[in-house]
Amino acid sequence: MRKEDGLSIIEIILALTIIIGLIIAGYTALKKWGENKKIEDIKGNMLLIQGKCKILKEGKKVNKTEDSTLIGSKISDNRENEIVAEFLNKKILDEEKLEEYYFLTDEDLKSLGLDLKNEANSYYIVNYEENTVFITSGYNNDENIEYKLSE
Repeated sequence: MRKEDGLSIIEIILALTIIIGLIIAGYTALKKWGENKKIEDIKGNMLLIQGKCKILKEGKKVNKTEDSTLIGSKISDNRENEIVAEFLNKKILDEEKLEEYYFLTDEDLKSLGLDLKNEANSYYIVNYEENTVFITSGYNNDENIEYKLSE
């Protein structure tokens, strides 16, 4: 009788199953890490915007200048903008205070002295009076979609 020293087909299948399982687990962990990093980047951007807007608002108070010094475009004047309209349909902002909300384009972010860009098909929205920041596309936080930094 001849003795075989190689691996049996069952051992090969078992080894391949373990390797495939490790690859899937690694991919899942890497994907989750990437999603968390993107969320943290968005939150960090929102904090930077909030800080710059607070400085701008306080400077306006000290210098007693008009609203024209506030950077951004009023949402109430730009309801026809596709991104703004879609965000307003979500009923997140207080309709009575729409005059206080400004959306920031990439140029506005640059004017604030920030080296940031808006997320794809999205704007950052600020309320200088309440010092709040929103993102129109939202971000996933524990399976919930959040739009406001303080959430």
